[in-house]
Amino acid sequence: MTKRQPTLRPRYRYVSVALAIMAVVGMASRADAHGERESLTTPADFGDRVLARVNDVVITGHDLRHAFEMLPPETQAAMRQNVKQFLDVLIQREVLYREALRIGLDADAEVRARLDQVRRAVLVHELSRRQQVQAVAEVDPQEERRYYETHPEQFTVKERISASHILLGTREEAEAVAARLRSGADFAALAQEVSRDAKTRDRGGRLFVMFRGQSSREFERSAFALEAGAVSGIVQDADGYHLILVHNHVPASVMPFEAVQASVHAKVVASHSEKRLKEFIAELQRRARIEVNTRALDDVR
Repeated sequence: MTKRQPTLRPRYRYVSVALAIMAVVGMASRADAHGERESLTTPADFGDRVLARVNDVVITGHDLRHAFEMLPPETQAAMRQNVKQFLDVLIQREVLYREALRIGLDADAEVRARLDQVRRAVLVHELSRRQQVQAVAEVDPQEERRYYETHPEQFTVKERISASHILLGTREEAEAVAARLRSGADFAALAQEVSRDAKTRDRGGRLFVMFRGQSSREFERSAFALEAGAVSGIVQDADGYHLILVHNHVPASVMPFEAVQASVHAKVVASHSEKRLKEFIAELQRRARIEVNTRALDDVR
């Protein structure tokens, strides 16, 4: 009689639940709780709904939604697929929390020290965030335009070409192929017939889009000097002898302000936020009584 193999599915389910519990428990220590986050799609009255009761504690829709928003993105994706499981996680968190209180973990010196560090981190982050919010409110739309005009290199699309090539091993071979091209031979067909570049030969020598700095200096100098539709002379570099056909040549250009306005806004806000926060910290340090003993760090590695 064949012994039946035990299924592993329940084990994996419990592991995933355990990880979810750790994520929910750990979210309280995340100082970046107000960073980018996802939200659940819920009805208007969801926040007031009573989802569960654990002894004398009520878990509402607001509690679940807030807990979800505090999760890291990868855990959010999993919990969004099974909101009922996420409610189970919150219930399990609550019973674990109550048990921790019952056995006195909140009075443990090490735990209290860790809680104090979490409290400090959350408060510092929130104070910094509020400074950043004020900085955003102070951004002048004209400043965005000035930033765009004074930093064109940040919004420039690089010069680029779309090209094909035929690679030959000797100058004599290259001259023979060049003569066939001058006689009207099809470039792609010739590339498939004679090119030594195995990577591009089967697609007619096509190299697709190229920017400066992606090929040899000799190849680049010749290719970027060509207009669309032109074929180069013989170009020699370390790979061999090339004949190059440029299909399209797009010069470098600065993107329109309207196309990059969101990026400009983000850069200006970041600059304002950093400047305001530095000034705010400097003022707090000026008002504080600070004594530093750097010698106490001399033997710390």
